[in-house]
Amino acid sequence: MKERDRRALAHLKKDDRMKRLVELVGKPRFHEYSRFDLLHNLLEAIVAQQLSAKVAQVIFGRFKKSQGPGFPDAEKILSTPETELRSLGLSRAKALSVRDLCERVADGSLDLNGLREMPDGKVIERLIKVKGIGPWTAHMALIFALSRPDVWPVNDLGLRKGLAAVFDLEEVPDADRAMKMGEKWRPYRSYACWYLWQFNDLPGSH
Repeated sequence: MKERDRRALAHLKKDDRMKRLVELVGKPRFHEYSRFDLLHNLLEAIVAQQLSAKVAQVIFGRFKKSQGPGFPDAEKILSTPETELRSLGLSRAKALSVRDLCERVADGSLDLNGLREMPDGKVIERLIKVKGIGPWTAHMALIFALSRPDVWPVNDLGLRKGLAAVFDLEEVPDADRAMKMGEKWRPYRSYACWYLWQFNDLPGSH
């Protein structure tokens, strides 16, 4: 386990409920996604919007296979007709979003490598200029692709449902309450968020 992971878990375990959750789930695994480049992760996040993880995985797998070796290549994706992207299972909106992202990467107006040096707020600001990328997708890129430790996407329903379940709340907290609840986990809120998502998938959690 990385040193930062150890520090994060020690911090989360100061909270008894979170300590039990960490022990149930085990070590954090969300940084596994950072083995792919940022374009790969952003394309996958676009495909995954409003789909179950299983369906998103199938469609993204088709998309990746259709592009062949060297995926993702922005220029090659741009040469793919929209009709072909649609035939793989992408909606028209997602096909347009994929093209807009690849156009910005290809013409240099979006420097993905440069994002790695920017603070979280600036990364979000740059990414939401892409058609079809909103704050949620930008937050996912920060957590999974850029391995940022302190992201707290309070508009994510899964996060808020996890808070309600783990802390025995009578109702799912709104974004403002979720924001306040997350304060105690700074500067490792990405970890808290990931564990709360995992709780939703544990047997008997519903």
